[in-house]
Amino acid sequence: MSNEDDNGSSLPFLVGFIAGTIFGGILGVLFAPQPGEDARTELKEKSSKLRSDARDLGHTGQESLRDAISEGRDAAVRARKDMEEWVEQARVNNGDISDK
Repeated sequence: MSNEDDNGSSLPFLVGFIAGTIFGGILGVLFAPQPGEDARTELKEKSSKLRSDARDLGHTGQESLRDAISEGRDAAVRARKDMEEWVEQARVNNGDISDK
């Protein structure tokens, strides 16, 4: 029943077992139950922080959107000006000098 690739070594199993034990211990400490008051206090603090972060992100997003719209308008104005100049130059080159 032995795997030929294993060559009888139990090192991979031992490393996995030790890593799993350490990882499980860390998770156990992190998710250990707390008294009700402590849990409510921590929940309030985390929710307040999340609300603040979301508000900040919203303001940052609004500023970025305003900047992008402004840059888009400027680019459109420049593109229109360039196109008008190109059309005018094409008219002059073709001998069609008529009013717009």
